[in-house]
Amino acid sequence: MRADHTRKRVAVLGAGGFVGGHLLRYLRANGREARAVARRPPQAADPDWRIADACDVYALRDAFAGCDSVVHAALGDNTTITDSVAPVYAAAEAVGVRRLIYMSSGSVHGQSPAPGTDEASPLSVRQPFAYNNAKVRAERRLRRLRKRGTVELVILRPTIVFGPGSRWVFDFADRLQNGTAYVVDGAAGVCNSIYVDNLSYAVALALDASNVDGEAFLLGDQEAVRWSDLYRPIADACGVDFDAVPSVSPPERRPTIRQAYINPLLASDVARTIRKALPQGAKDAVRRALRIVRRQASPREEPVASPILAAPPSVPTAADVPAEIADLQRCRWRLPHDKAVRTMGYVPPVSFAEGVQRSLEWLERRYAHSRLAS
Repeated sequence: MRADHTRKRVAVLGAGGFVGGHLLRYLRANGREARAVARRPPQAADPDWRIADACDVYALRDAFAGCDSVVHAALGDNTTITDSVAPVYAAAEAVGVRRLIYMSSGSVHGQSPAPGTDEASPLSVRQPFAYNNAKVRAERRLRRLRKRGTVELVILRPTIVFGPGSRWVFDFADRLQNGTAYVVDGAAGVCNSIYVDNLSYAVALALDASNVDGEAFLLGDQEAVRWSDLYRPIADACGVDFDAVPSVSPPERRPTIRQAYINPLLASDVARTIRKALPQGAKDAVRRALRIVRRQASPREEPVASPILAAPPSVPTAADVPAEIADLQRCRWRLPHDKAVRTMGYVPPVSFAEGVQRSLEWLERRYAHSRLAS
């Protein structure tokens, strides 16, 4: 981390957010020259902070000037997710940035991905959750820009990013405090977690790794984690018996026709062979036919920007649990990060247990501060 490459400046877009803020501090602590780029001024003095909206190409161009690489970790609604990638890429290209790291999400594969899912699995913009579709569209736009552009592109796909300041930590703790906490099916599902410093470590690797241009990487903690592994220590810290937290069991959502039949068919070797052999006119006709079938077979998107903001205001019945939360806590597949291990040498430096402990220490300080303020 402290070789000559550490003098190459990194612009962190979204430095005011949870992931971006942790990443900024991590890079600087490990000898990187890191510039913060955010929509608002910092709370404390920062000598290398730029103000820019993620969709303002001119402000971004000024903010990225003099930087070797850019990390796009900006937050936003679904429109911002899709509309920001072109201005970010254009601004980076205009000032000679070498590489763009895009913070996508493992949710591009769905909240409960099918067994066997990895980076090579086909993506769909016909998922039931708008956030997932926005991330898929953003990835696709970036890939198109890279085909004709000069800035290298690396896509990272973390899923449940937790740590000090994470909503995955304090939302559940707050609900425990006010008596509105719940879990789905005993919180026994797979939690595709990644401690925020492990994600920052992966970003640092992606900034300099070779043979990663155009690649996407799923990222996670070293350990296999269940939702109960994350929630039980939080309950213990709050003085609540985790086993007494209400467990709800919403009805299982059946897969759509597209999920059950169309996607597997399109991803098959036979389908790929046929597509290559068809003349262009026939391909266009097939695409038109498929669009009609997809419109008829796909569910309407639910207007949910992010799963963490979808929690109901009180303890719900099974029917009240947001489908996105139910799918997340019922996940049965641990998304693999083998590709990141092989290609970038990614070995998470912080254990899940240590990450939870650091989160609980932050949570204790947060509640102590709240008590003092009141």
